[in-house]
Amino acid sequence: MTENWSSVFLTGRLDATNFVVINIGYAELQRHWRNNDISSPFARIYYVKQGQAIFHLPTGDLIASPGHLYLIPNYMPHSYESEIGFSVYYMYVFQRIHRQTDIFDLYEFPHEVPANKAIETLLKEFCTFFPQMHLSIHDANAFDNHPTFHDYVQQHMQLDLYKRMQLHGLVAIVFSFFMKYGQPRAEVTDPRIAHLVEYIQQHLSEPISIETLADHACLTKSYLIRSFRKTLGQTPLQYILQKKIQKAQTMLLGSELSVTEVAHAVGFQDTSYFIRLFRKSLGFTPQEYRRRLIG
Repeated sequence: MTENWSSVFLTGRLDATNFVVINIGYAELQRHWRNNDISSPFARIYYVKQGQAIFHLPTGDLIASPGHLYLIPNYMPHSYESEIGFSVYYMYVFQRIHRQTDIFDLYEFPHEVPANKAIETLLKEFCTFFPQMHLSIHDANAFDNHPTFHDYVQQHMQLDLYKRMQLHGLVAIVFSFFMKYGQPRAEVTDPRIAHLVEYIQQHLSEPISIETLADHACLTKSYLIRSFRKTLGQTPLQYILQKKIQKAQTMLLGSELSVTEVAHAVGFQDTSYFIRLFRKSLGFTPQEYRRRLIG
């Protein structure tokens, strides 16, 4: 039986994916917790110990309850709020993609999965092992805004290798709960589409046309567009713009580059056009997005 390309591609890439844990900790919230219009370069994982929260996701509202794990993928727009007394273990994970493909491009994961006490014990122990990764204040703004995102990533990379291996192992264990219910995004066996996804990731700083992709994969433009839409649910140009905007989000949050410099770094020579696309995608200009997350 022929495996779909996403399964083959993921099998070859998952171990090499460089997950960076930028925060891990435990919070007992003593006041109403609410934040709106969030879209971050890192994925958020929660294990609810007590109380309830509501995640407002593009697919609808999700009530978070004790004994479950919750996953908010990177770059997903969302809002959330909780009642007083909500207690939760949290882990924020950044995927350093480089030449790999984003795991969320290959698989669709549920936002909620049942967990067990072993996960709670494991997260509790890791909170003890890595106190420097706790968020220092647990009000809404401090919990969701990351003024030192770049510093968090650098802090992770400066850890001893065995500590980074421990954190990577923790991510693998927690992700396995979601992988159990995860589904490949498409049943496509053509590896040429997989290689095009990788090609796009490697050339986000350049203009990328349909003609370039078709020539690179030795496909007709019409076949390319049909296959790409079937695989990822988007046209190639929609996917390229999405990935350019996501890279821009990461750069705005993790560097001091100007908006013009960020625009050029993701292949836009016209800064005004970049700003319009960014605002259309996220609802904020790049300047507003940076202010919201950096302060």
